[in-house]
Amino acid sequence: MRKIAIILATLLLTTTILVNGAAAEKILRIGIAKEPASLNPVFIHGVYGESVAGNIFDTLVSFKESAKEAAPLLAESWTISKDGKVYTFKLRKGIKFHNGDNFTASDVKFTLEAIMDEKNASPSAQFFKPVQTIETPDDFTVVITLTDPYAPFLLALGSHTAGIMPKAATMAMGMDKFDRAPIGTGPFKFAEWSPDDKIVLTKNNDYFVATPNIDKVIFRPIPKPETMAAELLSGGLDVGSELLPQDVSRMQEEGLSVKSVPGLTSRYLGFNAKRKPFSDLRFRQAVYHAIPFDQAIPGIFRNDGDRAYSWIPVGVLGDDVDYMKKHTLPYNPAQAKALFAELRNEGILPENFEFTIYSPQDPQRKKIATVVSTQLRQYGITVKVETPEWATLFPMLKAGQCDMYAMGWGSVPDPDRWTYKIFIPESNMNFSQYSDPMVTEALKKGRTISDPVLRAKLYQTAMRKALVEDYIHIPIAFLKTTIVTSTKVQGLDPSPQRYIHLVTAKRNVDIK
Repeated sequence: MRKIAIILATLLLTTTILVNGAAAEKILRIGIAKEPASLNPVFIHGVYGESVAGNIFDTLVSFKESAKEAAPLLAESWTISKDGKVYTFKLRKGIKFHNGDNFTASDVKFTLEAIMDEKNASPSAQFFKPVQTIETPDDFTVVITLTDPYAPFLLALGSHTAGIMPKAATMAMGMDKFDRAPIGTGPFKFAEWSPDDKIVLTKNNDYFVATPNIDKVIFRPIPKPETMAAELLSGGLDVGSELLPQDVSRMQEEGLSVKSVPGLTSRYLGFNAKRKPFSDLRFRQAVYHAIPFDQAIPGIFRNDGDRAYSWIPVGVLGDDVDYMKKHTLPYNPAQAKALFAELRNEGILPENFEFTIYSPQDPQRKKIATVVSTQLRQYGITVKVETPEWATLFPMLKAGQCDMYAMGWGSVPDPDRWTYKIFIPESNMNFSQYSDPMVTEALKKGRTISDPVLRAKLYQTAMRKALVEDYIHIPIAFLKTTIVTSTKVQGLDPSPQRYIHLVTAKRNVDIK
C-alpha cells in the first residue's frame, strides 16, 4: 500500500508540474490592421510585413531603439571611408540561423544582391542603387563600395526589408517558398501562417541579444477597428493598434493600458498630374480652397492626428513647418468658386463634372475622401468615393489610374525616405505621375551629400516647389502612434513607425 501511495503521489506531482508548465507558456496575441503580403525581406512592402519580419530577421545595424542613430546588431562594428563611399562591416561570430546554419558574410552578400537583382523586383531595390560592389574578404567582413556617397545608406541596411537571410536554405527553397517559410537569426522563429487568420512565431532560445520572455507570438490580421476593440475588451487580444479614437477612450476607461508617441505616418490627398482637369494648377488650388481642412481634420482624427503642412514630419531633417504653414492655402469658398468658373469658361472643367476619389478601406482615409466629395458637390462637381481592396487599389495607383486619391505614408526619420519614392518620376510610388526637374535634382542630390545643413536646404527647396507652388498633394495629418495593451503586457512601447519590437538590446517584452 505504501508503494502504491508513493507511486500515486509521484504521478500527481508529475501531472501538476506538467499542467503548471503548460499554463506557464507565455503567449502574446497581437492584432494588426492588415495581413502582410510577404515575409521575405526581398519582397516586403508596407509596415505590417516589416513589423512581423522585424521579429524574425536581424539586420546589419539596428534602429530599433533610436530611429536616428544606428546601433550594432549583426555587425558588431563598422567604418566609413572619408569620401563616404566605402563601408566596412565586422560581423559577430557564433550566430546561427533558426535552421542551425552558421551566419557568415556570404549570407549578407547574398541577401543584398537578392534585393538588388532586377528579377526579384524588390520594393527596396532603389535604396541600394548606389551599391557598386559587395566584397567578403573573409567570413566575418563585408566591404560595400558605393558609386557615390549616399547619406541614408545605414538606414537602408537597418530597415526590416534588409533582414539577412541564409544563403543555402533560401537557394534550396527558392524565393517564393521562402516567403512562406522564412528563416532568420532574430528573437522569434517562424512557425505557422494561416492566411486571413494568424501568423505564429515561437521564441528563439539561442538569440544572441537576449532569450525572449515570450514563448509564442500570434499576429492576427483584423481589418475592422471595431472588431479589434472588441477583441481587446474581451481578452482575445493582448495588443492592438489603429483603433477608433472613441474606442481608445472607452478601453482606457475599462482599465486597459494606452500609450502614444508622435508618429512617422501621414495622410494626404493626391492629384493626377497627367489627367485634366487635375493636371491644371488652378483646379488643385480650387480644391484646396474649397475644403475647410482646419475644421475637418480634428473631426476625422480627434486626438490621433495633427494637421500636416508638408511631407516631412516635424523634427526630421528638412522640416519646414513654419514656411509651409504660412503658404498653405486657406479655406476660401469665394476663391474656389472663381477658379472653378474660370476653368469652366476655358473648357478645361466640363459642366456637371464627375470623377472618383479612391482610398483604402480604413475609416480615416475614407472620411477624408468623403469630406472632399461632400464639399465639391457645392460647386457642381460630383465625386464618387471608392474604397477597393488594397490588392486592387495598389496596382491602379502605381499605374497612375487614379485621378484623385486619399493615401498615407510612413517611414524612418530621414527626408530621403519621405520624398524620393513619392516625387521622383521613375518611381512606381509616384502615384500622381508628378515630374519637375528642380524637385528631381534636389532629391537626387540630397542622397549624395552628408552635410545636414545643405541636405535640409535641398529638401526644403523640393517640398516648397511640389507642395506650395505646384500643390500636387494636400498634406492632411501626421498621425500619432497609439497602442492599447492588456495590463499584463510589460515593456512594450509604441514605435513612431508602428513597428512591434519585442526584443532589443534594451527591451524584452513580457506578459504576466
